[in-house]
Amino acid sequence: MVFLAMKTPPSCSPHSTVLAHLAQHPWGLRAPSLALLAALILALVGREDVRLTKLAAQLPGKALHSSKVKQLHRFFKNIRLPEDVLARFILSFADPMERLWLVIDRTNWRLGKTEINILLVAVILNGQALPLMWTLLPHGGSSSAAVRNALMERVLQVLPAKRIAGLLGDREFIGKKWFKFLNKAKVAPYIRLKGNTKVGGMPVWALFKGIAEGEVWWWYRTLLVYGVPLRVCAVRDTHGHVLYVATLEHGRHALEAYSRRWSIECLFKHWKGSGFDLEATHLTHPDRLATLLALVTLTSVWAWRVGEAEHERAPIPVLAHGRLAVSVVRHGLNTLKSALVNLLWAPSQPWSISQFLACVSKLSPT
Repeated sequence: MVFLAMKTPPSCSPHSTVLAHLAQHPWGLRAPSLALLAALILALVGREDVRLTKLAAQLPGKALHSSKVKQLHRFFKNIRLPEDVLARFILSFADPMERLWLVIDRTNWRLGKTEINILLVAVILNGQALPLMWTLLPHGGSSSAAVRNALMERVLQVLPAKRIAGLLGDREFIGKKWFKFLNKAKVAPYIRLKGNTKVGGMPVWALFKGIAEGEVWWWYRTLLVYGVPLRVCAVRDTHGHVLYVATLEHGRHALEAYSRRWSIECLFKHWKGSGFDLEATHLTHPDRLATLLALVTLTSVWAWRVGEAEHERAPIPVLAHGRLAVSVVRHGLNTLKSALVNLLWAPSQPWSISQFLACVSKLSPT
């Protein structure tokens, strides 16, 4: 744990310190709502469960548990965090001179007969995908070009195209209207193609049918891909599958860039099984679910920041397959929980206060 070199008070309130850092951003919330948001972030850290009955059990106060559950229902019914403020909060942790990679993907699950279907654009900071903006689809299945275009237009309001290094996307994110939108917006695509996609008048698989395992090939000139002149490259993996990517760059660099797309799968993993158990929520109304996603996003960003600081101080072990023993977000969440428990059990001890204050400081970019 990184300790702050500062004189600490005789005691420290977890809620008040988190609230003080949140209040530095223009969330547009009244004081009681902002205070409850701070309490919910701490509850989510402690519980790692988005169900309101579980979060209510973590909230302080003398009210009955049933009253706290009703309070949370009112919060999610009435409170909306402005998406542009949330996006700018996330981007405040990036180098203002850095060109950033974006990745688009979709995650979904079913609650009874209700389809929860989230189309998300994430920004990659230091290898970690962080939610930037999303759209809740009113149906199952893939998104339309119109929905994707509208989502990207909102993203471009907070992150100009000149700061975007490229947009990464899987085979779901293809189509003429979509590609022409990205071209007009000057957002460089790094999009995987289906094998039967027509490029330059012929299926893309036919251009690379002789590619061997481990080889990287790229076509010598641009080809029309969904009406847009792009370069096309391919690589065959050890399982015999061929990955085709349409982009503005030559081969190997484009495929290296596309490999960053996997970071959004890790993000969804943190949201679900190995983090906050998002699929357990009973919230299905789009507005209430959007508020929950904003809460999970704030907590995820905090855990990522703490995890990065800890990883820098004492590197996470690397396993034989080359990946970290635990993710940076998971490591940060574990550190946050430990600091919170230590402070609750030893509220007047300088070491526990310093430990928690060091964590809370990561809620601010400086």
